[in-house]
Amino acid sequence: MRVKSKKELELALSRIEPYRGSKKRLEQYQTPVSLVAHMAWTAYMRGDVEGLTIADLGCGDGRISIAALLLGASRAVCIDVDEDILLHGAWKIYPLFPEAAGRLIHVNADVARLGLVRVDTVLMNPPFGVVEGNRGVDILFLRVAMGIARVVYSIHKYSEGFFNLLREVSESKGFELASYEIRDFEIPMMFETHRRRIYRFKTVFVVLVESGGS
Repeated sequence: MRVKSKKELELALSRIEPYRGSKKRLEQYQTPVSLVAHMAWTAYMRGDVEGLTIADLGCGDGRISIAALLLGASRAVCIDVDEDILLHGAWKIYPLFPEAAGRLIHVNADVARLGLVRVDTVLMNPPFGVVEGNRGVDILFLRVAMGIARVVYSIHKYSEGFFNLLREVSESKGFELASYEIRDFEIPMMFETHRRRIYRFKTVFVVLVESGGS
């Protein structure tokens, strides 16, 4: 299966059954389908998907990886520390997208100890780093991503301070901010501490490229 538009991609991804066993300590908030489709389509239009090797750090059920494969990525490496959500993704995705899933590599690993050498592009929605004990994990994911790819597409919780930190980290790794967008992120009531049926907040979708790159 190969999709030909962002709308078609979004419709295809909407068929993936949500994971019901999300763990708060891992900040397993499902990335909205519309945002996954937008990120993958943006990367595709910039020439950073088709025929290339993609990695998704903290992949969850693998929907970002599948989006890239449906847009022509040659393979996708789907990495998560939680084996349960990887197994869920495999069970739900393979029957829906068997051709794409055949090019999907699941890796059960801690991103902080990742031994992956090199890929072309990273597409990811890492943990936001807002849960106690996770402070700074979003920046850790960015550092790892910039160490293995030439371009990084990533989603982070929005704050003005984030941009200062992003600039410092990217410059230290030889990257520059190519573009960014402020996007709404919605999550349903998932954990016992949630009091709203739908919780909305601002995120920033960033594109980072190696300095001197396109």
